[in-house]
Amino acid sequence: MPPSPNAPLSPIRPGSSLYYALQSAPGTLRPALQAWVHWWHEVSAIPLSVNDPGVAQTKLAWWGQEVRNSFEGKPTHPLTKPLAQPVPAPGHWPPQDLWLAQVDGMQALVQQTRWLDEVSQRKHALTTTGAACEAAAHLLGARSPQALSAARELGWGLRQAHHLSRLGQDARLGWLHTPVSILQQHDVKAHELLRPQPGQAPAQWPALLAHLHAQARQSLAVSWRSIDQLPAAERHALRPLAVLAALQMALIDEIAAQGERVLHERLMLTPLRKWWIATQVRWGWYSAPER
Repeated sequence: MPPSPNAPLSPIRPGSSLYYALQSAPGTLRPALQAWVHWWHEVSAIPLSVNDPGVAQTKLAWWGQEVRNSFEGKPTHPLTKPLAQPVPAPGHWPPQDLWLAQVDGMQALVQQTRWLDEVSQRKHALTTTGAACEAAAHLLGARSPQALSAARELGWGLRQAHHLSRLGQDARLGWLHTPVSILQQHDVKAHELLRPQPGQAPAQWPALLAHLHAQARQSLAVSWRSIDQLPAAERHALRPLAVLAALQMALIDEIAAQGERVLHERLMLTPLRKWWIATQVRWGWYSAPER
């Protein structure tokens, strides 16, 4: 069943990381960015929220056709109707292939709840979350291949951080995004993460947590440094993405310090802490770490 064409736009939750990232964007560009984020969230939620794979595939196929129709000037859903309006300069709507990349990536995710190795996981992340960040870069007015590449690479770090922050929460829903090769490397069995016992984390959990934290932190730092090294105009344009990188880095640092708590509960930064980090990045007081 396709989504209701009368579905309202979902607001971005005040106090969330996306909220503070959007506050770092020029006011004239925020409506277009919000429209993109709302659409992206709607599509990316389908594999997690729809239990029947056939229904999920049908919904995603509907969205794919809706995107194609929208680029032909025939949108029917509130989340694609903004495409009929131009984005204030210097931004512009992402090209159609970045919209369809989200749909195709979620189609693959409907059928796949495990990753064999980091290579396949990274490939999927770059074509989904990476493409989403690249789309945001278009909306923010970035043009150079270097800026678009830095934005796409940031998607890999954001995905790694997201999986770490939701490890326990997703596991309780039957999703385990840590690649099989990494579990084997650290001698951790899938069931130990899918059904953890309070106070009885896997013996090798500290080493696995350290690995997941270090990998995500390195990916975030590398892409954030790439943004910081852009010419001033594009570095300023991509500041909302730098804010996201800083917030996710602070979050995974907190998770790493809390040990096994992430297996049993969702850990988050306080809104005040997020605001302060975002403010420091906006004012140029906080830049990408070396490692």
